[in-house]
Amino acid sequence: MFRALLLVLATVVFAPTAEAKVFKPSSVTASSTLPPAEGVEYSADKVNDAKASTPWIEGDGGSGLGQWIRLDLDGEQDVRELKIWNGNWYSFDFWTRSNRVKDIEVELSDGSKHSFTLKDEKKPETIKLPGGTKTSSVKIKIKSIYKGSTWNDSCFSEILLSDGKGLDFATPASTATSGFLEEDSDGNYGVENAFDTLKDTMWCENDASGDGTGSWIEYTFGSPTAISKLKLHNGNAYGITQCTASNRAKAIRLDFSDGSSKTIGNVSGSCPLLKQYAFDSRTVTSVKMTFTTVTKGSQHNDLCISEARFSK
Repeated sequence: MFRALLLVLATVVFAPTAEAKVFKPSSVTASSTLPPAEGVEYSADKVNDAKASTPWIEGDGGSGLGQWIRLDLDGEQDVRELKIWNGNWYSFDFWTRSNRVKDIEVELSDGSKHSFTLKDEKKPETIKLPGGTKTSSVKIKIKSIYKGSTWNDSCFSEILLSDGKGLDFATPASTATSGFLEEDSDGNYGVENAFDTLKDTMWCENDASGDGTGSWIEYTFGSPTAISKLKLHNGNAYGITQCTASNRAKAIRLDFSDGSSKTIGNVSGSCPLLKQYAFDSRTVTSVKMTFTTVTKGSQHNDLCISEARFSK
C-alpha cells in the first residue's frame, strides 16, 4: 500500500436499497478448472468464498468459450440479480493479463436463457434477471471474451446472487470518511469496500502522521432505518497474517443521528473473523463510526476495516 496525500473529507453516493435476501449456493460446479499451480487452487467454489483475490479459472485449454459455471441453490428461489466480479481480481496486473468475460448466457433451472454483455472494467457489475421465474440453479456460460495480455484463461473472481432488493443489511445511500489510501496495484481502499461483502477488500485510512486513531466513517441511509447490530471484519480479513500486518480497530464509538452514542470496545481480537456486536435498537438516518483506539500492525501503520455492516 502506498501512502496517499491526506484527504480531509471524501464522500461517495450510492443508490439507496432496502434490506433483502442474498442466496448462498449449496454447491458450485464448472465445466472445467485450471489445475492448481504452486499450491494455489482455481476451483469453482472460489466464486463464493467472499474473496475477490481467489478466482475460478476455467481450464479447457483455449480461451474459455463455451465453458460454464453453475451455482445450485437449496430449492427454488426468486433470484433477480447477479453481482459479478469479472476477471482475475488478484491484482490489477493479473486482471489485465488474464481474459475477462464479455458476453454470457445465463440459464435457469427451467431451461430459460438470458444473454448479457459485461463491461471490461475492474468493477463489480450487477445484471438483472427478469422477474417471475424462480430457479434452483444459475448457470453462466462464456460466449465471448476480452483478451488478456498474457494468459489465455477466462476467470470469474466472485458471483453474488440476490432477490434484487439490495443486500441483507442496511446499505447506505451515501457515505463520508476522514480519508482513505490512494489506489495502488492491489486495488482501491475506498469506503465502499467496507460493505461489499468481501473479506479481502477494505477501507484503509490515510492519516500520514498517525496510526488511524480518530479516523472515521459515516453512513447515511436513504430513509429512517432501524439498526441494532454491527457486523465487523476488522483489519484485512483475508487471513490472520494479513490481518495482523496492518492496524485494526480496538474500540469504536458509534454516534447516531438521534443524538445517542455507543462505544464498542475490545474488538481487535475479532481479527480476521466476522463478529457481531449488538446495541439497543434505534431508528436513525445516519451513524458515524469513529475509531477511538487502535491496535498496531506488524508491517503497515494504516488502520484497515474489511467490512462494517449494520442491520436490525
